[in-house]
Amino acid sequence: MDILIVTSRPEQWAPVLPVMEGRGAAVRQAGSLEQGMELVRQQAPALAVLDLGLEPEELRKAVIDILMVNAIIHTAAVSPMTAAEFHDKMEGLGMLMSLPVDFTVRDVEKMMTALEGLAG
Repeated sequence: MDILIVTSRPEQWAPVLPVMEGRGAAVRQAGSLEQGMELVRQQAPALAVLDLGLEPEELRKAVIDILMVNAIIHTAAVSPMTAAEFHDKMEGLGMLMSLPVDFTVRDVEKMMTALEGLAG
């Protein structure tokens, strides 16, 4: 399973990469939305995780841009919004979930379980 993490905070992701890889994920990283979109075009990931500190409207647009390239890519985002706010702002995009800004291994494991549930 191919996962693309688009982040301006690679140091935040470093401790959880072994957890993701231990569950069979091949993880690629991009440092900007532009670089992430290029990687999406080259090889569509099963999941694209956006961690760029985007405002809700920018995040919504970024997810739509990804889905316009390939509508079967699952998406998730790191966001300070509550679950209810996230649901309201991202409604209709079919996003897998949001992660808190200060996510933990447990949050990433939850994301991986949700993704695995969609895969089979």
